[in-house]
Amino acid sequence: MSRSDRIAVVVVHGMGNQFPMDTLRGFVEALQKPNATLYSSPNRITDDLELRRLSFREEKMDYFEYYWAHEMEEPKLGETLLWSLKLLFVKKRSASFKKHIYKVYLLLLSIILLVAAIAGGVFWLFKDEIQGLLAVSVYGFSVAVLIRFVWSLLSGSIIGSVQSSIGDVVKYTIPSPGNIAVRDKIRKKGIELLKKLHEAKKEDGKTKSYHKIIVVGHSLGSIVAYDILNSLFAEYHTAFENIPGYFKQEELDKLLLASSNPDHTSYNYQNIQNAVFNEYQSLGCKWRIHQFITLGSPLTHAPMLLNKKLDDFARKKQQREFPSSPPQPDDKDKHFVFKKNYKSSKGKPRTVKILHHAALFGITQWTNIYYKNDWIGGALSPEFGKGIKDVELMANNRWTRLIPMATHTKYWDKKDNGGLTEIEKLLERSGRYWKE
Repeated sequence: MSRSDRIAVVVVHGMGNQFPMDTLRGFVEALQKPNATLYSSPNRITDDLELRRLSFREEKMDYFEYYWAHEMEEPKLGETLLWSLKLLFVKKRSASFKKHIYKVYLLLLSIILLVAAIAGGVFWLFKDEIQGLLAVSVYGFSVAVLIRFVWSLLSGSIIGSVQSSIGDVVKYTIPSPGNIAVRDKIRKKGIELLKKLHEAKKEDGKTKSYHKIIVVGHSLGSIVAYDILNSLFAEYHTAFENIPGYFKQEELDKLLLASSNPDHTSYNYQNIQNAVFNEYQSLGCKWRIHQFITLGSPLTHAPMLLNKKLDDFARKKQQREFPSSPPQPDDKDKHFVFKKNYKSSKGKPRTVKILHHAALFGITQWTNIYYKNDWIGGALSPEFGKGIKDVELMANNRWTRLIPMATHTKYWDKKDNGGLTEIEKLLERSGRYWKE
């Protein structure tokens, strides 16, 4: 089968009431170079008529969005508040969350004091009028009506947006019986999209449409994407075809050695992962996810968000439930590969060294980008392994730096292009790798 020269980029949006294509259009238009021509074409990959394929005439990348917001069911306000209170005051905190908790407490205290000051000021101004039980009752009723009126105005905007965003996290990260169907549906539709991109062929019916696939996950979308990749690789990690009559797996051997102490100087470790990717492609491996890029990822809080207890996370990583980079080695031989027998293209038996079902980040590069004042995101290598290349950014605008989480939606902002610059580098590297 001949090799395609095109790359598919799949963007997975974050939490909140997202509209179809809004995230993808913002992402792609930020990447648009002067005089570049942007085309919007029918999707042709899935049956979703709300979604389109975007591409530039001048480059060989097609951009798709995995849209999952319509599958989400918003939890009740009480459920969201209970989850938030547990997170703030009950649960043991992850290392990343400990860095910000005192700031969160300070923010909450400031809000409480502000509300108390306003209420006290109102009472002081009208204390002469507030006399007797009847007057107090009237005053209290008036305040209640005013609060209800203000709440109704805000609930559709600020409070509604916060409730919707936090509600998505509650619904997706807690595997309670009421949330299972939503989680399952979101993951399966994401797996379906990536499978179709893997299997897509050009008009000749022989050439694969895409040689590589890049997955970009923003905010909660990074958790969604991580789960999808985890499930999909478990299906693809033994899927090989057209194995040549003679071959070596020298690049995989290099990766096994380098994984004991990953070196990110000049992308050294990711260059080895790329070599393994190319080696596996030469053996007919069906897996085509070349890069995983996370932006402002809550996975930095994974031990606390995705588990009932902090020590559950380390145990589940050891058991290969949560893929890490480098992959989790076997307890006995300290490798993350096993041998499997196949038949070569000439029908002769051949033994191939295969990455185990949770070793997708042996072949797929993982780069994590986060702003320093983005409390939602943070470094991932402390939790998911030193094979992840963490890129910490500082906002250009000094006022933006001072406002907590103001940068969470700025990762491909042209005005504060720190994140955009890093994303461009990574996309360019995938294109260059193919040429090499």
